[in-house]
Amino acid sequence: MAEYKYSYRNRIERQIKIAEAEAKGLTMLHDDFNPDWKSGDKLQGVMTFVTQDELPEPPPTEPSRDLAAELDALKKRITEIEEK
Repeated sequence: MAEYKYSYRNRIERQIKIAEAEAKGLTMLHDDFNPDWKSGDKLQGVMTFVTQDELPEPPPTEPSRDLAAELDALKKRITEIEEK
């Protein structure tokens, strides 16, 4: 997968580079701030962009649970225990 990296030194430069990359049809994959960056400092870092067809597949989702059925089963089990 081809990645395109853009570094920036402040918020305005970051916004300009995002707009340029999006105009080229790229999508931001992640934005890494410099390791020594602290809140309140000027934003500094490197953004990674990819084309739409190169986006990684999302991780598989877990099967959804039927919480109402699970709750009913627990209530039934509690009732059985109480009756003993």
